[in-house]
Amino acid sequence: MPMHAHARSAPPRTDPYAALRAPIRALIDQGHFTDALRALLEVYSAFPSNPGLLDDMASCYWNLGDHDTALKLLHLIVQDAPGNTAAWGKIGALLISAGDNDGAAKAFERVLKGNPKSVGALAALNRIEVFARDSHRARLLRKLSQKPGLPATDRATALNALGRIEDKAGNTTRAFGFFRKSKALTPGSYDADAMERHVATQLRSPVSPASGPGGGPRVVFVTGLPRSGTTLVERILTRHPEIGTIGESPALQQVLQDIRRRTGDTTGWDWAERVTPEQLEAARTHYLALARQRIGTPLPGFVIDKLPLNCLEMAFAQRLLPGARLVFVSRHPLDVGLSLLSTHFDAAHAYSKTPETIAHMTRAVYTSLADYESRLGAAIVRRQSYRALVETPEAQIRALLGHVGASWSPACLAPEAGPDMVRTASLTQVRAGINTGALNRRRRYEQELAPLRAALGGQHWIDDWQRADDGCAKAQGAVNH
Repeated sequence: MPMHAHARSAPPRTDPYAALRAPIRALIDQGHFTDALRALLEVYSAFPSNPGLLDDMASCYWNLGDHDTALKLLHLIVQDAPGNTAAWGKIGALLISAGDNDGAAKAFERVLKGNPKSVGALAALNRIEVFARDSHRARLLRKLSQKPGLPATDRATALNALGRIEDKAGNTTRAFGFFRKSKALTPGSYDADAMERHVATQLRSPVSPASGPGGGPRVVFVTGLPRSGTTLVERILTRHPEIGTIGESPALQQVLQDIRRRTGDTTGWDWAERVTPEQLEAARTHYLALARQRIGTPLPGFVIDKLPLNCLEMAFAQRLLPGARLVFVSRHPLDVGLSLLSTHFDAAHAYSKTPETIAHMTRAVYTSLADYESRLGAAIVRRQSYRALVETPEAQIRALLGHVGASWSPACLAPEAGPDMVRTASLTQVRAGINTGALNRRRRYEQELAPLRAALGGQHWIDDWQRADDGCAKAQGAVNH
């Protein structure tokens, strides 16, 4: 989760920095962290202790990977204003992303000191260590979840936290009920018809391996359904000394939208026949510039782009960057579905609100994947079995690095040892290293997941998925070096 997505410290109306803040915040919200930081440094001397400016600088440094400086800047804010709960909340978010659960817990306790009924701080502490069902804080969350006038976002957060509490207590039916209630309160809707049109157009559009000089680093798109293990694969790869990451960057989507505007694309795939070599080269330059905004200069030899649903745009990714490699992480669809339902995404991933919409998105994604596999080939697209990865990590990681084109590095066996922040919903799982703890969680929820199983196509569809996953695990378990 990006740091700048958390609550911002609202500057006073008389704050002189406020007049300059809007364009800088626009750069930050667009992911242009290098440009935003440059602008901030130009005005820093005029407002050296301004909390809004320090907050924005912290966001830039955090997203550019200088986490120590980001923390120092946030601590400057609370040093001058110990009661600034928004800044303490950001400190907690940063520390939990860094794996410092003790430090994060202390920061969230400072939030509760100023606001004892902060749903966000309670939920964050519950995420660090799930509350006992009969604890004071669990009771407080239940009370807050029923409070009249509580904003829908806070109520959804509280209900999700209560689901986690019931899950830990072994009350799966109650847990699932809380998760469903939480999802019902989140904004957004899933357009199933639009997704069907997108995939149907892909199936009848020209897709083939691209050739030609790509220039720049080799980009590796780590994709798959959210909650399938993409963050783990990203962490494994970025432990390699030659591999960096731009994280969940919208860069590919931004460049694709620009190409569609320039080519007059009306179907979503017209660009494939209309785009000129000059337009593609300009788009490639634009993409790499966006990557540098995220990772700095110079770019490493290999760059990870880990926006999970880029899996639906593999043809464009490979056409834009002919040397690109595509990795699709494949985890059991019922485990993924359960994880999607039990994860609070705020406004993102509207398809995750019901078993039926999750099933529709899952089938669409796998239909798209099968088409890309058949037309782009195994040299470009790797379907990475999550189960095989956590059960036989060394063999799978050797094969994964071979697909990417990188040499073997034993550091990749310890993704939890990396110093980088984890900015996704998987932040607590990947800190535990490669393990099998997330396998087969679905078995505790067999009854509750019956609607998802049916919507996927019943056991027949799941058996077909399992055979494909077994085949990939067997075929890709070793690589020659």
